[in-house]
Amino acid sequence: MVFTRPDGKPINPERLLHTLHRRSAEIGLPKIGLHDLRHTAATIMISSQVPLAVVSKTLRHSTLATTVNIYGHLLPQAAREAVTALADALDHADLPREIN
Repeated sequence: MVFTRPDGKPINPERLLHTLHRRSAEIGLPKIGLHDLRHTAATIMISSQVPLAVVSKTLRHSTLATTVNIYGHLLPQAAREAVTALADALDHADLPREIN
């Protein structure tokens, strides 16, 4: 669960939303919803390089593909690293020897 009480039990969504709206109004922030908090939590986890499988399980997505479809745009660094790793591997690969 993304948001829990100190004992690990789920927080009542209506109570959390009420508290969120009250506290946001107290400090002059715009009204946000629980889904916004969920998206923020996912963004922070992905930006902190938490493995995507862990993010997916934390968000209780039914499949990893769901997480990738929703948050895949947050992974450009991972894509760059994959391309760089492939380029490095190819640069250091043994070249085939000519056969005479």
